[in-house]
Amino acid sequence: MKYVIIGNSAAGLSACERIKTNDPSCEITIVSEETYSNYSRPLISYYLKDKVSKENMFYRDEAFYLKNNIELILANKAVDVDSVAKKVVLADGTVLSYDKLLIATGSIPFVPPVEGMKDQPNIFTFLSMKDSEQIKAYAKKDMKVVIVGGGLIGLKAAEGLNKICSDITVLELSDRLLATILDKKGSDIIGNQIASAGVKYLLGDTASKIQGKDKVESLVLKSGKIIPCDLLVMAVGVRPNVELAQKAGVTLNRGIITNEYLETSIKDIFAAGDCTVSLDVIDGNHKILALWPNAVFQGKIAGENMAGKPSLYNGNFPMNAIDFFGLQVMTCGVVNSDDDYEIKKVETEQFYKKFSIKDDTLAGYILIGVPERAGIYNSLVRDKTKLSTLQGDLLDPIGIMHFTQEERTKKIYGV
Repeated sequence: MKYVIIGNSAAGLSACERIKTNDPSCEITIVSEETYSNYSRPLISYYLKDKVSKENMFYRDEAFYLKNNIELILANKAVDVDSVAKKVVLADGTVLSYDKLLIATGSIPFVPPVEGMKDQPNIFTFLSMKDSEQIKAYAKKDMKVVIVGGGLIGLKAAEGLNKICSDITVLELSDRLLATILDKKGSDIIGNQIASAGVKYLLGDTASKIQGKDKVESLVLKSGKIIPCDLLVMAVGVRPNVELAQKAGVTLNRGIITNEYLETSIKDIFAAGDCTVSLDVIDGNHKILALWPNAVFQGKIAGENMAGKPSLYNGNFPMNAIDFFGLQVMTCGVVNSDDDYEIKKVETEQFYKKFSIKDDTLAGYILIGVPERAGIYNSLVRDKTKLSTLQGDLLDPIGIMHFTQEERTKKIYGV
């Protein structure tokens, strides 16, 4: 059996491992347009600030591919798929035949149009190892950095650059930082944290025009304010990379549509990771869940099904675990729909906890500065456990964490 996997990151590698487990004698070819082999994408900000070396970014070495007889093609892009002939065409003209194909092309940066934006050498995105390397090579201490986007990508870029440049401003069009995963209170805490580290931020404003002849020299903001800029990072967000899937003719709705086996609308073509549409088990909606753990999970399910072992993907839910300037932030599920949910909060100078509850089940939470029990909360959300059946208080900042795992289970579930 010949398998071709387009994408060498979380979903692609997870699928590869499951295929090899279930079909050891198979042939696998992995194609990636990136120059580097697999690396942990969440670590690119740590590489930028020299907290992680390049060598420690990789989670599968060359020996993994050799041992498993996997052909790895790097720095080459899959540009077309003939689903009838079952062939993939690469940018250099190489044609790969397949019995089963996995599209795991991930996300690409979303860069909104801004007047005056061209191919200026001091404009960057921040999603890949290449981005991090280019920024690191260009940035100097006395440069004025502007980051457009106050979400996860933008703030991680700010954290990485804060070790290099002394003047950083984050622009966020929304009324708060991390608007998709935090409420106003949580955002204010993060704002104070990054401000204490010397990072400035402006809310309700963004770049409307770029000024400068050969490179970006300043930005005209929506508010009319003009700020100098030596290094511009566009970090507004990401979108599913569905270019290849579209050429293959699979059904799309923003991302790739799959069934519960992660099969696309075309026989023997599967999809997994950030390029797909996933079921959010909390609200029942289908959406893009561009999250590393979801990509890993989908990759495993897709790999098993490709290798003939039926396995169901029943959805997932949004969850984030991040460290911003030394402050641990964990969010899950519903965090902003206060009108439709029972809300419980507890906050001190050290931490903030918020729980969104509906129909006696935990639908989401925010934990800032207090990551303990997050695994338990995730289980409660995933399993839709009735909270009235539990012992103890959700808002207890320490509580059962003093006990052993066996004791915790007894205290939580009463067994």
